[in-house]
Amino acid sequence: MIGLLGPDFLFGIAVGQLANAGRSVKQFKADPSLSHGLKWTYTHALFVDMGGIHLKSPDFPQGFPINAEQLYYLVKHDFAEFPDMNSMEITERNSVDTLSRVITLLQALFFFVTEMDRVKNGLPITPLELTALSFTFAMFATSICWYLKPSISYPRFIETKTFGRDQLTIDAIRGFAASRTHIGLSQRWYRTPLDFISRREFRIDTHWAYYKRLSELLCVNLYGRPIKQDLWDRFPSDMWFPIGSTTLPLSLFLITGFSASFMFGWNFSFPTATEQLTWRIFSVYHMAFSLYGGGYYSVEAWRSFKRTRPYGATVTAIEVTYPESQRLHIDDDDGRRSKDRKRDGLVGVWLAKIRSWRNISPDNDPNMTVPLKVVAPTTIVCALYVFCRGYFYIEDFVSLREQPQGIYMTGNKFLPFVATP
Repeated sequence: MIGLLGPDFLFGIAVGQLANAGRSVKQFKADPSLSHGLKWTYTHALFVDMGGIHLKSPDFPQGFPINAEQLYYLVKHDFAEFPDMNSMEITERNSVDTLSRVITLLQALFFFVTEMDRVKNGLPITPLELTALSFTFAMFATSICWYLKPSISYPRFIETKTFGRDQLTIDAIRGFAASRTHIGLSQRWYRTPLDFISRREFRIDTHWAYYKRLSELLCVNLYGRPIKQDLWDRFPSDMWFPIGSTTLPLSLFLITGFSASFMFGWNFSFPTATEQLTWRIFSVYHMAFSLYGGGYYSVEAWRSFKRTRPYGATVTAIEVTYPESQRLHIDDDDGRRSKDRKRDGLVGVWLAKIRSWRNISPDNDPNMTVPLKVVAPTTIVCALYVFCRGYFYIEDFVSLREQPQGIYMTGNKFLPFVATP
């Protein structure tokens, strides 16, 4: 469903997950003794980040997922043994999936080549073919980012270390963090008890989670299966992560190409002049939305790393709970108290109701608070984008009722670019 909503969204998720795995690879590469001689690869990191490993302890016997950065923290501080990655058969799980990906990519590549052959021979292209080409462009980029990503059918479990007769508890690990590495860590946790180790404030993911939750409240699960318990039993596959400066320029180039894809249909043949004008308007809006989204992503990625301290640095309590969201929460609370003293009755009830929509997360996670001044315009802009995408899909088929004769002419089906029609 995310692919239909916007292939560029799927690419943004994929490239962020790849970048996050790259940071894990650098961590273990800098301290190779932790992995007992095993070369920590992107595949290993992606496997763990997908929720491939769950951690068990006496106070959490059912286990919960940990990501690669949390695994690094646990092993570095001797809270858990480095897992036997060879026994998890990651390569075997990935072999069949890799074959299916290669076949799909070859089919998409052949379609792209044949369409370019039509352009070379001066043959017209339908809006439906142009839309398919835009998907192909985004799919190639996404597939490259996820090429090393294995498939997971079930998680593997590891346990905390045992010292003497006592097995280490998660509560003890959090106590260590509160006194040594994350000073002032709150006793309340969200998502998982170890989420504090790797969680960073990245507003793109916060906004995405907000609208994902909103769709769940409307009983329209556009983003996959929702997590209904406070303790996560898996990591959502659509989490957003910031990318680094190395990957950013290429990613922006790809987003720019995708954003302009529908502009190539500017002079296409449409059944009516109204349809052509509407296509042009929405293609301009599509390009503007994607370019703005790419720029906003870049700014937020830069801000995310500015907020993040190096691993192992002692941080203050306010930094652990993400300063901007906490300041917003505190300031809003103070403002609400002063205003509520002046307002009562129906107006006060409605104002409280409106304010409650700033945070609609199931567990009322303070880091999921989104200012209404951001929600309101973003909702309008995103709704127009969804309407824009919907129009493209409808027009792709409606426009087929009247197309130029050249649409039915083809070049060489087996050897494109060799023969003319």
